[in-house]
Amino acid sequence: MSFKVKIRFEDITYGSKEPTELEAILTATDLMNKGYRRTSNAYCLVSRIDREDWLDILARERYCSRADFYNVDGSGIGASHKDFYVRVHSKDNHTVHPTVLKHIPAYR
Repeated sequence: MSFKVKIRFEDITYGSKEPTELEAILTATDLMNKGYRRTSNAYCLVSRIDREDWLDILARERYCSRADFYNVDGSGIGASHKDFYVRVHSKDNHTVHPTVLKHIPAYR
């Protein structure tokens, strides 16, 4: 993964400012267990769904019902809807070191 980082080390809000590879993996695992996913490569942001009623917010914004966000095959809510919510609406964000970020997947 190669990307340009637009942050300073002072901007990091979670984890070590200069983690080793092992610390990066442990920090990434901790964040993923808490529900965080990658939202910005350039700004090293991770975010998670921050409200119980997040589907209601999307439904209101898109003028549809909550049921429209569920997959037809019964596998639950589509990852693209979760990804959109955390990128646009979530206020629960952290800036992490780039080596931590490379171990955290996005919703896609």
